[in-house]
Amino acid sequence: MPAIAWAVQLQSLYLTSDYGCRHSQFQYNHLVTVLALVAAVAAGWISWRGYTGVAAESPADSISTRRKRFLNAVGIGMSVLFSLLILAQWLPTVTGVPCGK
Repeated sequence: MPAIAWAVQLQSLYLTSDYGCRHSQFQYNHLVTVLALVAAVAAGWISWRGYTGVAAESPADSISTRRKRFLNAVGIGMSVLFSLLILAQWLPTVTGVPCGK
């Protein structure tokens, strides 16, 4: 889900930056970025809950428990990575760089 949120944000910023530069209106870019960031962080939170909840439901040494913890850890890592990418792609919009200033 974080990767999908990032891809949607990337395409939305690409499609609307020209309009925003011509009319000095970047509200759509900000809205899409905030929604993508919320989706990426929510996915990380879900993975975090899964990571901490696995230990309570089954023995710690079972293969199933280790697999679930690993996959939830990967989900947390992906959430962090794509959240940082979303923030990094938002910076040019905030500073006005997409307009060639």
